[in-house]
Amino acid sequence: MSPIRSQQSLRISSLLVERRVSGVVMVLILATALFCGIVGFAFHLFWVFAIVVLALGLGYVVANARQNRVEGATRSEDTG
Repeated sequence: MSPIRSQQSLRISSLLVERRVSGVVMVLILATALFCGIVGFAFHLFWVFAIVVLALGLGYVVANARQNRVEGATRSEDTG
């Protein structure tokens, strides 16, 4: 049973050995993660920018409607 045990222990030790990743692969993985992070952040900023633009546009629409209502009221007072 000694040879079987040594084969099992060799197999277990080979599975437990720390595997090394080459530097090029590690740099590629980190660069990909950085790229994905930057793209995700950019899309997040685009959403924030879109919300700001929509809020400004809605503000202009409301202000214009109010201005038209005030001008309409003053015109009716002038003619009446």
